[in-house]
Amino acid sequence: MRDWPGSYRRTAIVLAGTLALLSAAPRHRGVAAGPSKAAPARDLATGSLLRTGERLEYGLSLGPIHAGHAVLAVQDTEPIENVEAYRVALKVTGGALFLTLDDSLVSWIAPGPLHTIRSDRRLHEGPDTEALRIELHGADGHYRITPLPGSPASEAPGERPSGVMPANPLDELGVLFLPRTLPLAPGGDYRIPRFFQATDNPVHIHVLGRQSLRTPAGTFPVVALSVVIPGTGLFGPGRKARVYVTDDAARTVVELTSDTALGKLRLYLTGRSET
Repeated sequence: MRDWPGSYRRTAIVLAGTLALLSAAPRHRGVAAGPSKAAPARDLATGSLLRTGERLEYGLSLGPIHAGHAVLAVQDTEPIENVEAYRVALKVTGGALFLTLDDSLVSWIAPGPLHTIRSDRRLHEGPDTEALRIELHGADGHYRITPLPGSPASEAPGERPSGVMPANPLDELGVLFLPRTLPLAPGGDYRIPRFFQATDNPVHIHVLGRQSLRTPAGTFPVVALSVVIPGTGLFGPGRKARVYVTDDAARTVVELTSDTALGKLRLYLTGRSET
C-alpha cells in the first residue's frame, strides 16, 4: 500500500500548492503573529472571507514553458457534520517536460473560525492515479485518510492512515484563505501552526512590501508576501516562494512564484468573476 500522506502531498503541494495562499498550516493554537503580540483576525462573520460564486482563473508556467491552467472556485454551501461549510474546488490541468497533470481538489471549509472539515482529492500524474478523502472533524482530535471509490488504494488491505491534528485544522485549500484573516501590516510576520499534519507547521508568512503588478487580468496594487511551509517542496526553505495578493479586502492572489529544480514556477491571474 502507498504512503498516502507523502504521495498525495507530492502534487497537492507542488501544483495545488501552487495556489497556496490564494486570495482571500498540528499544534493547538490559532493564528499568531511574529515575535510581538497576536495578530487580530478580521471579523469572519462579514461574509468577505469566502464568497459563493467566486471564480479565479490562472495560467501556469515553468521557466519559459507554459505548463497549464488552474481554476479555483467557491461553489456553494452545504452542511457537513452539522456545520454549514463552503465547498471550494481547485482544478489543475496541463504538464511540463515529462509530467502531465489532471488534478482536482475539493474541500469543505467553515468560517468563524476558519477550518477545514473534509477534503477530497483526485490526482492524476501521468500513469499514476489517487483518489483520497481526508476527514478533519474527528471528536478525538485525529484526522483520517481513506480511499475514495475507484482508487487503487480502495482495494488494498491494511490500516488507514491517521494522525493527531490541531484545533481548527486546515488543509491546502484552507490555507489559501489565511491572508484574508491577517492584517498584513508592513513588516508583519505571522506563524500559523494549524496545518493538519504536524510536520508542516508552522506556516510562516512575512510581509515584504507593497507594489504594482501586471498580469493578463490587469494591473493591480498588491502586497508581496514571503511564504515558508516546512516539509513542502514549493514553499520549503530555500525556495524563495513569493505570493502577491491584491491590496484590498478581497486579498486575491495575483501571482505566485517559487524556485524549483526545473526552473522558476509562476502562477498568474488570467481572469476572475463572481456570480
